[in-house]
Amino acid sequence: GFQIPRFKEAYGVVENETFRTMTIQETGGTKKTVAAGVAAIRDMLPHVNNVKRETCHASDLIVALQCGGSDGYSGITANPALGAAVDILVRHGGTGILSETPEIYGAEHLLTRRAANRDVGEKLVDIIKWWEDYTRRNNMEMNNNPSPGNKLGGLTTILEKSLGAAAKGGTPTLRHVYRYAEPVTGKGFVFMDTPGYAPVAATGQVAGGANLLCF
Repeated sequence: GFQIPRFKEAYGVVENETFRTMTIQETGGTKKTVAAGVAAIRDMLPHVNNVKRETCHASDLIVALQCGGSDGYSGITANPALGAAVDILVRHGGTGILSETPEIYGAEHLLTRRAANRDVGEKLVDIIKWWEDYTRRNNMEMNNNPSPGNKLGGLTTILEKSLGAAAKGGTPTLRHVYRYAEPVTGKGFVFMDTPGYAPVAATGQVAGGANLLCF
């Protein structure tokens, strides 16, 4: 139960009608936690049902970018297409969040060369160095990321996968680099440090403020 209070304190997050937290340990096991989660959602429904759709400007969009089962064609088809969409989004004042740090490994230079300033570029480099140290301490390798499915689809190395993954970010200037789940307050193309594991990466992006996710 330590992590949630620490997160709430660090970011000034307060529980409200549509935001609740709980832990399996404090709730008393998985079954009770699932039941408590269902009950919490049921309590939220009246508030959610009062929400009405309305037209908004593209600048209100914060789009999380994810790799959804990469293969040998992703880097020349879906990923560049998503990158083109990010170009349009940023041009209209919106925000695109590229993440999954282990999956841009080896292609980070394509992002740092687009950094708005030296500080932004160095933040990304520092994150890469942290991951290198983390994997080294745990007897792992950063260049061993492709999954069995990636390999069956034609990818052979993390470098091939990373080149495609970086293409999701289009061509705009890299404006900001954020920690995991840190509130994304800047506009434009940004990067958030997350693991490559999609459920965890997406959770961080949504916690940071993403209101649309492309997987």
